[in-house]
Amino acid sequence: MTYNEFKAEYLPKLKLITDNASFELETIMLAISGLKKSELLLSRCNVLENSILEKLTKAVNRRLDFEPLQYIIGEWEFFGLRMFCGKGCLIPRPETEMLAEIAIKKLPRNGKLLDLCTGSGCISVAVLNNRPDVTAVAVDISEDALNYAKKNAEYHGISSDRLKFVCADIYEYTPDFIPDVIVSNPPYIKSDDMKTLSAEVLHEPAIALDGGHDGLDFYKLIAKYFANKFISDNGCCAVEVGYDIGEEVAAIFRSQKFSANLLRDIFEVERVCLAQKE
Repeated sequence: MTYNEFKAEYLPKLKLITDNASFELETIMLAISGLKKSELLLSRCNVLENSILEKLTKAVNRRLDFEPLQYIIGEWEFFGLRMFCGKGCLIPRPETEMLAEIAIKKLPRNGKLLDLCTGSGCISVAVLNNRPDVTAVAVDISEDALNYAKKNAEYHGISSDRLKFVCADIYEYTPDFIPDVIVSNPPYIKSDDMKTLSAEVLHEPAIALDGGHDGLDFYKLIAKYFANKFISDNGCCAVEVGYDIGEEVAAIFRSQKFSANLLRDIFEVERVCLAQKE
């Protein structure tokens, strides 16, 4: 079987589950073959080695079982950087890049960042990659996720003296420093909505998605405990929010005497709540 024949067989099947079938199939083929895009085009009529064909077939069948593309290829881009991810780790998404942008701009010289529910560590790694003067502590309850976070930090040359990872439930974690900026992409799916999520999203860890009955559990903790007690005088807190809970999250921060503004992403969706000490 050639690359072209493989594509002809599996592209129609992928089109049944995704609107980006051509892109996803090509991405899988590039990842498995190790070829560059130009090389793949030149090799499209070449007969596939049995080992490559076996790996390609297995990978595409995983996708047909609704496993996320990012898990299958083991990485994704975030803030222009390669980030490793896989089962047990929330997938880095472009909308979360807003948190990295805010931290990069808001952190003072030699500032300190606290990243709660860090997952793959993508926010902290992106911030420290762009701000060599900054240090950070990134916290997550999942050892699986932190293994990817550590791999991402190491890959991008972020040393352990600049980025410290803590495996802990943030309900039981107490910072030993005063951060200038707190960022978090916490679980914010309402518990009753978990069962309505797509088969693809359900491959991601429930612990990184379920935000309690109203989706607000983690925001209440972050605002009332971390932001209220552990942020520097001129500090700020930026959290990603679900599309339908932005005003409620802002109200939680305002109740703690923070000014809170909702920032929209490129799709005009309220994506981030930025809270500043009044």
